[in-house]
Amino acid sequence: MIFSLNEVEAMGRRAARGAGLNWGHAEEAGKAARWIAAHGLPGAELLAELLSRNEGLSHHDVAPAATDGIWQAPGGRLCPLITGAALSDRAGEIASGHAFELGATSFPLLLAPYAAAIARATGTAVELTWEGARLVVTPKGGLAAEGDGVAARDAERVTCRGANSPSAAAPAGIAHPDVDGSAWQRLVAFAQITYAPATESSRLAGAGAGITDND
Repeated sequence: MIFSLNEVEAMGRRAARGAGLNWGHAEEAGKAARWIAAHGLPGAELLAELLSRNEGLSHHDVAPAATDGIWQAPGGRLCPLITGAALSDRAGEIASGHAFELGATSFPLLLAPYAAAIARATGTAVELTWEGARLVVTPKGGLAAEGDGVAARDAERVTCRGANSPSAAAPAGIAHPDVDGSAWQRLVAFAQITYAPATESSRLAGAGAGITDND
């Protein structure tokens, strides 16, 4: 199914909100799906899988907590959307040479757009590595990716650090990505939750059932 990047971003945002992410994280989720798709990689598909996997989990379950210097999720695997936002808050440290170590992480490619934002803000290329994959994003939005694990569903350890800008980094060049139909329908299903008519219980609990940060 062929969609524009605007459609990918809008659907990703609505789906993330329907899955229970707050507005800030949902906005970034849509941008992340768009950025990855623009580089010819499965942004919408990975987002759909992530939202399905995390359905019913709380923000606390999948948000990073530092344990012995390694960021870990108390409830299992780190959510790359929440973790990416947390890494963005440490942009200065990453640019100055500090390496952040992440424990078990779901769909680590979804961290790449956050690394790209860090690179753009600091003027320093950022490297992400996990087993079978190495990605470097440049301050101008280029991406150099190598390894057969780039689109892995899981990584047991991810490292994020500053890097030298690669000369072969490819800029975003896909304007109308081809999105898997079943993945798109999963995003649509999550997005439709935001259209549900309000009830007394939903007003109290908030719309959405997964990765919510409501207490």
